[in-house]
Amino acid sequence: METWVEELPKKKFFSRVNTTECLVTISMLVSNRIDTVEKCFESFRPLLEQIPSEFIAVDTVGDEKSDGSIDVARKYADKIVHFEWCDDFAVARNAGLKEARGKWLIYLDDDEWFDDAGPLIDFFSKPELYENYDRISMMEHSYTSASQIDYVSNKFSRISAIVPGSKFVDPVHELLKGIVYRNEYYLKETFVHHVGYIGKLSNKKAKRNQQIMNKELEKNPGNFHLWLQQIAGAGDDEKEMLKFSERAISTLKSRELDDWNITDWIEIFLYRMRGYARLKMWSDLDVNVDVFLEHVKNPFFRGVAAKFELSRDLNEIGIEKASKWIHIYFDAVEYCEKNNRNSEEISYFFGHDISKDTMYDAVEMYFNLCSKESQDAYEEIKKMILDVPWNIFDEKRSNVLASSLKYAINEEDNAIVEFLSENFVTDGILSDEFVKQLDRIDIGIESDTAQEKFDQMIEMIDAKSDSLWIKQHARKEVSDDELKNSLCDGITFKYPNEDLIRICVENGHSPQRYVENVSFEDVSKSVSAIVTKESMHLDGIPGFASRIESVWESTVQRNYLLANLRKRYIFQESMALSKVMDESEKYCQNMLEYANNIYLPELCDSASELLPSEVRFAILFGKALKLKKDNHLKECLTYLQEALEVFKYSESLIKRIIQSIELEQRKRVAVNNEMARLGNQVKSQIVALISQGQNEVAAGLLNELKQITPEDPDLATLEKLCQS
Repeated sequence: METWVEELPKKKFFSRVNTTECLVTISMLVSNRIDTVEKCFESFRPLLEQIPSEFIAVDTVGDEKSDGSIDVARKYADKIVHFEWCDDFAVARNAGLKEARGKWLIYLDDDEWFDDAGPLIDFFSKPELYENYDRISMMEHSYTSASQIDYVSNKFSRISAIVPGSKFVDPVHELLKGIVYRNEYYLKETFVHHVGYIGKLSNKKAKRNQQIMNKELEKNPGNFHLWLQQIAGAGDDEKEMLKFSERAISTLKSRELDDWNITDWIEIFLYRMRGYARLKMWSDLDVNVDVFLEHVKNPFFRGVAAKFELSRDLNEIGIEKASKWIHIYFDAVEYCEKNNRNSEEISYFFGHDISKDTMYDAVEMYFNLCSKESQDAYEEIKKMILDVPWNIFDEKRSNVLASSLKYAINEEDNAIVEFLSENFVTDGILSDEFVKQLDRIDIGIESDTAQEKFDQMIEMIDAKSDSLWIKQHARKEVSDDELKNSLCDGITFKYPNEDLIRICVENGHSPQRYVENVSFEDVSKSVSAIVTKESMHLDGIPGFASRIESVWESTVQRNYLLANLRKRYIFQESMALSKVMDESEKYCQNMLEYANNIYLPELCDSASELLPSEVRFAILFGKALKLKKDNHLKECLTYLQEALEVFKYSESLIKRIIQSIELEQRKRVAVNNEMARLGNQVKSQIVALISQGQNEVAAGLLNELKQITPEDPDLATLEKLCQS
């Protein structure tokens, strides 16, 4: 196998550290990736400029077959190792490693590049780091589409200290051997981009890798690492995954190589269980999980096995077994937390199976299972609540907390509510997360009895928190002085403190000081919470809105709240139209006052298209209501149609009003027709009386007719006849 080294000039188009020492060797296999190769070189150029280092490019195609990538490499590299490709990545890597002078090795491919070399420069600038750690890991984004938006996250650990005797093994998915790793340094501040497995290229590489692995496994059937890589190469093909894993297990067992102390063996076994789970071969899964748990004590890998068991419908395994698997999963997540390790750091292949969000999802599913299956559901739920590792944060923790609080409050279990609150106290202060979940429950309360129970339960929580105090006093008498003395300076009605509005309004205080200096986004969120709560008692909205107006001066925040409250009321189809009409005018006025505080008056006067659709709707709707009041029904209908076109959400309301106007018009036509008929009868009587000479009696009857049909053109003629 022919290999030769091309030494290149030290002087480059970029500056280098002036030293003969070499701390870091960067070695890259260069093939034909002219589309990415320069980006790769540029990503680590800052390292070459600022750290004693060298760059060795390993040419795997030859100048005569190169697409120009080798010429680009010559601009950056200190050496080019020309290597005759032999379907063995380890041999190619070793050709570059043989020339390395550095104490550390970074080995890359020409379809990978660093997002930011800065954190690496920081690491290699500090002897206290590079002398006490022997490997660096970071995340790699392996893109799955040409847009480089979608990607799979993997652990990247190809930055390592090297010692004499270090070498690469395995012809594909090669490993650097000969180093005892003691301390690994995780770089969170940067990551590696990888575009090597996009589209058709992915299938081509996978096929090539499988062929290389099959060939090597025929020669060395005891190679755990290659068996594992072959199984992983099956990707989402569950049947292939299961076939490869069963073949691997059978082969290794036949050679008595099944060793539960070897991580690769554990992961091969896990792959078989993953295949059983995905193919819904539950009895086979159960047998394998029992064997696995008997031999494996590592909490992380036990948790992966539990995840497979939990992937089925929990109704099939029942409450007792579901609880068992969830507790094993708890142990796995806690293991990662206690050791301050990302799950992908522990296992490249199964890192995604252990996650905090999956843990909390499992608890939610367990709660639902208990509610459906157990007559004593709360007791089972309570046991789980007590065992949840609440100290582990994830966004989904809030959902489990809300459910737990709801169950405990419904059961009037003060002890559990207190237990939960204690888990969310830091330095004596109750967290906003806890109060927000109380607020979620409060928002959903529909009856006065449930509200009273809720208020009694939260009254028992003993913790420091302005937000909790507000929640506890939302339906109490509170003086303005008590408000000022009980709450910290600068407190606002920002969610979850929206009940400050209710406290102020129901106790006759203006809440303006609590809404100032609050962003519109936060105002909107708090207003939404208030409206949702008040919607549980729709009939009370007009009264609440009136009380707001009586204590709170007109401001943009007040008018925004009032407009949203009244919008919720008038758009509710169950409300009587007469009540809706009373509040509709006020809604339009609130919205117009709100808009005039924000937009130019001339825009509002003309209902400009530059305005938000709801503002335009309110302006047009307000004009329609005024025209209706003034009895200009034709013009009113025109504005109503315009308003509907602007704001489709109003369709039900506008159609109700149009139908009422049309009904009123039909009634008027009917009345007018009846009046005309009666008028004609009276006119005939008047003419008959005049012809009989009873003009005075006819004149009296004519005066009555004027009251009934004042616009009748025949009245003037009849009056002349009466006077003749």
